[in-house]
Amino acid sequence: MAKATYQDAMLMLQLVQWGAASGYAEAANWLWSDQFVPDYAEFVKKYPIGSDGNLSASKICGYFETLGTLYKHGLFNEDLLFDWLAVSMVWERIKGFALGVRQESGNARLYENFEGLAKANAAYDAKPPKQPTKAKRQKR
Repeated sequence: MAKATYQDAMLMLQLVQWGAASGYAEAANWLWSDQFVPDYAEFVKKYPIGSDGNLSASKICGYFETLGTLYKHGLFNEDLLFDWLAVSMVWERIKGFALGVRQESGNARLYENFEGLAKANAAYDAKPPKQPTKAKRQKR
């Protein structure tokens, strides 16, 4: 894959800002807390549609679905993305919710880009790590 560019870094920072503005950090904290329920049937009992928990799970899936769509279309540098986020780890934690909503909605494509991004991240992580190199400043 091509080396990350200044434009890639700017996109990453915009996504960080969007996540902060949308409350992604709070949702992510909740995801890793004891309050989160990984089993979909139990999840919907505890967090029905309209609840804060359901909103938080939807927010997380929507955020990663957006990242997955950008990645799928070659608009985000793979090295930068997977150095920044542990997508497959998040997917493993929340996939019960994502797959449950997909099945319940009857929309087989719901959160497919999030799932695809998690698979790409797992494959990326399975490769030997790249050796750090001194970055050269790029012209804007």
